[in-house]
Amino acid sequence: MSEKNIDTLLALTESKYQLSVAIAKRSMQLKAGVTPVVSAESRAGVRNLVTLAMRELATGKLELGTDLIDGAKLDAHLSRTKAAQAAALQEQQAGAYQMPDFDND
Repeated sequence: MSEKNIDTLLALTESKYQLSVAIAKRSMQLKAGVTPVVSAESRAGVRNLVTLAMRELATGKLELGTDLIDGAKLDAHLSRTKAAQAAALQEQQAGAYQMPDFDND
């Protein structure tokens, strides 16, 4: 883990496994478009969502099990997002190719 305050994060949970699961879930939520709870200054230069999730948990603004989005709601959001992206891609691809006109003379 790349965060400097790993001891703070480990104190939040009973095991490294539980911490890893919490970080992974929060990372998926951030990827799905959930607004980060840390300030823009804390997010500056962070491109890795796992690092951002770790920073969020370290601030104490999130509590494990309460502020994390329910798995069923996240899955529903992700499936809606994927369906919308697939529909947009299909629409884009349908309009991108047109059959050439052949002269049958």
